[in-house]
Amino acid sequence: MVAIAPMTAGGSRGDLPAAHGRPMDVGLETDPDGQERYDGQVVVRALLRRPRDMMLMQQLTDDAWTHGPRLGDWSDWRLRRQDMDALRAAGIAFDILIPDLQPLVLAERERLARSATAQAKMGESWFADFKNLAQINARLDELVAARPDLCSIVTAGSSIEGRPIRGIRISKHAPGTQVPGFVFTATQHAREWAVPMAAMWFADQLVERHGLDTRLTAIVDRSEVFIFPVMNPDGYQHSWTSSRLWRKNRRLNSGGSYGVDLNRNWGAGWGGSGSSGTQSSDTYRGTAAFSEPETAGFRNWATPKSNLAGHIDLHSYSQLVLWPYSYQSALPPDTAAYQRVATAMQNGVKSVNNRTYQAGNSWSLYGATAGCAEDWTYNTVGSMGFCVEVRDTGSYGFVMPASEILPNAKENLAGAMGMMEELLASATITLLQGPGEEIEPGVSSTVRATVTANVGNLLTNGVRLSYRKNNGPVNYALMTQVSGAWQGTLPALACNDRLAWSIEAEATFALTRWPQNLPDAARVTEVPCGVPGDLDSNGIVDGGDVGLLLLQFGACTGCSGDLDGNGTVDAGDLGLMLLLFS
Repeated sequence: MVAIAPMTAGGSRGDLPAAHGRPMDVGLETDPDGQERYDGQVVVRALLRRPRDMMLMQQLTDDAWTHGPRLGDWSDWRLRRQDMDALRAAGIAFDILIPDLQPLVLAERERLARSATAQAKMGESWFADFKNLAQINARLDELVAARPDLCSIVTAGSSIEGRPIRGIRISKHAPGTQVPGFVFTATQHAREWAVPMAAMWFADQLVERHGLDTRLTAIVDRSEVFIFPVMNPDGYQHSWTSSRLWRKNRRLNSGGSYGVDLNRNWGAGWGGSGSSGTQSSDTYRGTAAFSEPETAGFRNWATPKSNLAGHIDLHSYSQLVLWPYSYQSALPPDTAAYQRVATAMQNGVKSVNNRTYQAGNSWSLYGATAGCAEDWTYNTVGSMGFCVEVRDTGSYGFVMPASEILPNAKENLAGAMGMMEELLASATITLLQGPGEEIEPGVSSTVRATVTANVGNLLTNGVRLSYRKNNGPVNYALMTQVSGAWQGTLPALACNDRLAWSIEAEATFALTRWPQNLPDAARVTEVPCGVPGDLDSNGIVDGGDVGLLLLQFGACTGCSGDLDGNGTVDAGDLGLMLLLFS
């Protein structure tokens, strides 16, 4: 064996198509309970230097655990133990990451059985071990029952076997409120058990820590957050009941094989490199973009939502933060914005456990993966789409120990918070001029401010005044650039009118507000009017005001005592004052 190179991308997103030679014999043996066995199967990290090395490996196995294996680089593969002799004979350097999969899978299954009993008896943390689909759905319902004021169940269609794709909406604002939206999806690939647990931790903390954690509360109060822990419910169920390392959905293909790779089925570069047209392949893309009800359901749910600012699709494993494009080498026009936000995500992850995640353009860092979710949400929905590959870099592969659940979940929540906070502050607004708390009647007000885009670019007509007069409907007035600042005009007010106003700046991905980044925050400007007849301004009409009026008796244009406006303070004004007498 050779010393292993530093662990690089051990990705889940691109199991290699079985395009060369025979696939590895899997699924031929099962336990009495129907669970697939992996006896004599290992995971190796190999250095494939020459084309013939790659061809040999592809003849030995169709299950590359590293996406897009490249010549001259290390890559992870699942194969039979006896096939390592062929690697040695060919002079291929390799090291063994997992010497025997079956004991690992069996130990996990036995531990989960014990864990379910212990949790029921001892009330252990929900995150003490992995959870199946029923347990995840029940936990979502518990969160909603605990905080119906803050969250609700949402669905994005259903699976090919009829299971709903359930998620949770978390926000203090009613649906339809104009706030930035964030969506987190997980478990497009069934065997990646680390990611539904991370997604559930996101939901758990946003709900249970609301009002207690300042940063989490600020995010929830300024946005709406959608979390879909299991996008592939049929495949996930199958990975629990029948085949632990199952990846795809459960479509019965025309050739008799099962499954479409959901993360090759989206309408962004569908059919391109990094996907397969072979039905038995783990990267089989389906018959057309959105041929699968799981992807089509999410498409139908997301497309009408114009406020979705950010999307993270969670996968395992590799410790990567990836942004578009996955299907072409061209960089997106928002590359600078992606770099800024990805850095915040990296820093967030590292702040928890000092774990480093690489960040970069998906095509360059990870390789071609046509038909991925984050490319579609970026291209079509207009949100900033990311793929995050969570722990680790190959030591555990897809069979993560339970002790890794919370460290993994906590660091990825910190990364997700970095993304949301950057997008919520997508612009900086500084007021230069505007009306104060009180103004004169009949005079319009000029508002001037500097507005700087931090993430993306300001949209055309994206800077505006928002105002409500006397609690009426919301109105808008565009602001334009004048002498290096943005300028707009608020309408004139009459006596006793009240105007609640704010500045909005809409950048590429999200909307930012001043004076506070909240939809109901505003500066209030009023036109005060004194009490008629209150000549001494003490708030009431009394004897003191009668005395002042009598002193003004006679011709007196503009005098405060001329209540009827006839140019003379006389008995008529005295009569009016007596009617107003408190």
